[in-house]
Amino acid sequence: MRGANVPNMDTPRYLTVLRESGTLLADAAEDRPHAHVPTCPAWNVADLVWHVGETHHFWRSIASGEIKDPGDGYTQPERPEDEDLLGWYRKGLDETLAVLTALDPAEPRWTWAPQKDVAFIQRRMAQETAVHAWDVLNAIGSRAPLPGDVATDGVDEFLTFFLGLAEMLGLERDPVGPVGTVLLRTTDTGHVWSVDHTGQHWRVSRSETRASTAVEGTASDLLLALWRRTGTQALGVSGDQEALTRFLKAAETE
Repeated sequence: MRGANVPNMDTPRYLTVLRESGTLLADAAEDRPHAHVPTCPAWNVADLVWHVGETHHFWRSIASGEIKDPGDGYTQPERPEDEDLLGWYRKGLDETLAVLTALDPAEPRWTWAPQKDVAFIQRRMAQETAVHAWDVLNAIGSRAPLPGDVATDGVDEFLTFFLGLAEMLGLERDPVGPVGTVLLRTTDTGHVWSVDHTGQHWRVSRSETRASTAVEGTASDLLLALWRRTGTQALGVSGDQEALTRFLKAAETE
């Protein structure tokens, strides 16, 4: 996936997004730790804070070189009591930012993806935290769209690394049948992706091609639909509606 239609976010922007989204998540969680999170139905807000904090801890351990990979003696931290959870989370966020800020993005590191460097971790932490901050805001009734550049980059990251992830990791799941070409277009940032599935492999390009289904909406609405946070009600869909349904079903990450 190379070309001119590449979302334009760099390392300083990823670190800013991580700091701002991470802080927003904690601030939103302050007064509603037991609120249910509809978009992560097994969790309340405190559970989500723990999940994001533990995710930061794991990737910080990889990025810092404390461990080389998940099999290199990684130990999950003990979950703090609820009254101590946000303090622990905020301290970990600061430590994660310090580690990722100090590193050259090109330094090699283990990841589960074909891209194995610090840059992948910086991007992943920004995107993971931004979407989960949205989850918390939604849970307390204060949802807001993700910034256009963040969401555009998030769509690109999802299509690059999460389509076919189960197959790449050797996980059991139902086979994906052929999916007609689906064209995704952001109405606010002017990016397009063409996606199809031949029955064996995903093919994604950052260019406009003939498609059985065209989907357009803001970058935030597209990203939230891909991550199954929302439905497709806010998106404009033309062509084969069933192809979009098959695509979204195949794109599930659970």
